[in-house]
Amino acid sequence: MAATTRALVFGRWLADAIRLDLVGPKLRILDASWHLPKLERDAKAEFVQKHIPGALFFDIDECSDRSSVYGFMLPTSDHFSQYVGALGIGSDTHVVVYDTSDFGSYSAPRVWWMFRLFGHDSVSVLDGGLKNWLADGHPVTPECCTPERREFRATTNASWVKSYEDVLENVGTKQVQVVDARPVGRFRGVEPEPRDDIPPGHFPGAINLPFTSFMDASGKELGTEELSKRFIEAGVDLERPLWATCSAGITACHVVLAAHLLGRAGVCVYDGSWFEWFMRASPEHIISEGEGKRSLRLVMAATTRALVSGRWLADAIRSDLVGPKLRILDASWYLPKLRRDAKAEFVQKHIPGALFFDIDECSDRSSAFDHMLPTSDHFSQYVGALGIGRDTHVVVYDTSDFGSYSAPRVWWMFRLFGHDSVSVLDGGLKNWLADGHPVTPECCTPERREFRATTNASWAKSYEDVLENVGTKQVQVVDARSAGRFRGVEPEPRDDTLPGHFPGAINMPFTSFMDASGKELGTDELSKLFKEAGVDLERPLWATCGSGVTACHVVLAAQLLGHPGVCVYDGSWAEWFKRASPEHIISEGEGKKV
Repeated sequence: MAATTRALVFGRWLADAIRLDLVGPKLRILDASWHLPKLERDAKAEFVQKHIPGALFFDIDECSDRSSVYGFMLPTSDHFSQYVGALGIGSDTHVVVYDTSDFGSYSAPRVWWMFRLFGHDSVSVLDGGLKNWLADGHPVTPECCTPERREFRATTNASWVKSYEDVLENVGTKQVQVVDARPVGRFRGVEPEPRDDIPPGHFPGAINLPFTSFMDASGKELGTEELSKRFIEAGVDLERPLWATCSAGITACHVVLAAHLLGRAGVCVYDGSWFEWFMRASPEHIISEGEGKRSLRLVMAATTRALVSGRWLADAIRSDLVGPKLRILDASWYLPKLRRDAKAEFVQKHIPGALFFDIDECSDRSSAFDHMLPTSDHFSQYVGALGIGRDTHVVVYDTSDFGSYSAPRVWWMFRLFGHDSVSVLDGGLKNWLADGHPVTPECCTPERREFRATTNASWAKSYEDVLENVGTKQVQVVDARSAGRFRGVEPEPRDDTLPGHFPGAINMPFTSFMDASGKELGTDELSKLFKEAGVDLERPLWATCGSGVTACHVVLAAQLLGHPGVCVYDGSWAEWFKRASPEHIISEGEGKKV
C-alpha cells in the first residue's frame, strides 16, 4: 500500500484537495499531456482551453535533451531542476501528474518516472487521467496561474536509465528481462510505427506487454491482483532485474508504474527505445514478422541513417540544436576546370551553423593523387577541430549544381573512420534554397572536441586489389563517371589523363542515382538501376570514379537499399591510368600508348 499511495491518487482525493485550497507550493498539479504527431492534437493549446483547476502545463518536449536526434530524451539534472523550479516545485512539494489521453493515461507515467529518477519521490499519477476526472463530474477551467519560482535540486539515479550499449550487451548475455510496452502489432512488425521513418519490430529477447494491458476499460490502473497476473502470464519474474522499453521511452514508464504498484521499485527504462534501436542496430538484431531481412524495414533503417531532409534540418536549426550534438558540414569540392572556389563561396553564404570541410586539406597531402584518404590520426585531429565528438550527429551537404556531388565522399569517410552517425542532406544546397530555407554569411568557431577514429581499412581498395580482381573477376566494380568518359569518347577533367575504363567495370553514372531536382531516387528506382546495370547487391561490390569522390554515390545508393559496406577504390581512374599497362585500359578513343 505504501507504493500504491505514493504512485497513485484518485480523482476524489484531488478534488477534495482543490476544494480545501491546498494547491500551491506544497501541492502542484501538472498536465503532462503529449500526443503523437499523427493525432494532430496540440496538448498545450488544449490545456489553455481547459484543465484541472490550479494545474500547470509540463512540456515533455521542452524538458528534454533538445540536441538528441531521437526526441524527448532525458534532460540533464540542471535542466530538469531549472524547469520544475519555474513551475513552483521544491523538495517539499507533492506533485500530481495527469494527461488528457483517450486511453485514460499515456504520458503522465513518463513524468512521474522523471521526477523519481531525479530524486523526487513525492510524486503521484492521477488514476484515470482527465478522461475519468470529467466522467466523475469534477470541474475544469481555462484559468491559468503563474507560480513563484522555487529552488529544486535534482539528484540523478543514473542506474535507472539504460543506453543502446546496455541493451545491446544484454541481447548477448540475456541477464535482464526487457518488457516492450508497445501494441502487439508494432512489436511483431505487422502494424506501422507512428513515425514514418521507423518500421515496426522488436529486438531479440524482448517480452511484449502493451501499456494498455495495465489499465481497465475506463483507463484506470488495474488492481494489484490483476497487475500481478499480467506479469505472470507474460513470463516476467518481478524478483529478477527488469528493464522497460517502447517506441521513445514514454509508455515504457507504464511498466515501471505497474511494477512499483506491486512493490517492485526501480525498474529501469531504455530511454532511446525502439526509435534509437532501429536507427543503430544491425539487421540481425531487428526481429519482425514483416518482409524479412532485406525488407523495406531495413532499407528504411539505412535511409534514416544516410539521408536527412531539408525540412528536418531546418527544424533542427530553428530549435537551436546545432552544436556539439549536431554539426552541419559544407563539404563542397569542385574540379579545377570549373574555376569555382568552394571555400570562398562558403564564406559568402552557407546553411546557418555550418562549418567548412576541406576535402583536399583532410587528405594524404603526400600522395601524387588528389585527396587520397588521410590517416586516422589526421582525420581525428581535423574533425575534432570542427567540434565533432563520438556523440555528434554529422550532416553533410555540398553546393553542386547536381544537388549532390562531393558530400557522399565525406559521408563515406566518416563511416570508414568508425562514425556511423552521419547523414547526407538530400538535394544539397540547391534544394535547400529551392525550398526557401535560409542561408547566412555568418561563421562560427566551434570548441575542439576529442574524436578517435577507428579505421575500417577493408572498405578502401588499392590499385593492387583492383588489378588482382581484373584477373579473378570475384568482385563487381561499378564506375560512377559519365558514360562518355567511361567509354573513352569524352575527355577526363585532368589534362594528363585519357578517358576509358578497366576490364570488367560496369558503368553507372553518379547522376543516375538522383532525380531531376538533385534529390536521391526512391528505393524502387535505385533497385531498378542496379538490376538494369546487371549488378547483384547480394554479391561483393566495389566502386570507382575519377578520383574517389563520386564513387561514394554508389556506396550511398547501396546503403539506402540495405547493403552497407560497399568498398571504394580510392585512387580510382586517376591512379589506374597512370599505373596500368595498356591492355588494362579499355577505350573507344585512342587509349593509352606504351
